[in-house]
Amino acid sequence: MLIVIALVYWGIDLLILLVVVSSIMSWFQLDPRNPLVKLMNGIVDPLLHPIRALIPAAGGLDFSPMIAILILYFLQKLLTGGLAH
Repeated sequence: MLIVIALVYWGIDLLILLVVVSSIMSWFQLDPRNPLVKLMNGIVDPLLHPIRALIPAAGGLDFSPMIAILILYFLQKLLTGGLAH
């Protein structure tokens, strides 16, 4: 059971990293046909889209990556029982 928790924990870590990298990539004009860009968008956009639907960009700033990271971090803490301390 611990191995499953560890795998999910590291999966969440990977998702957080991908959200950060995707946010940084959005600062540059990258070719949307690039396989790496397609892969990143395919993984991160389904996570960010529901948040963007609830909280639109304010003043041209998209807060959905930050909110997604906070949600993922909260899930990690729930997974490891960190909220009980």
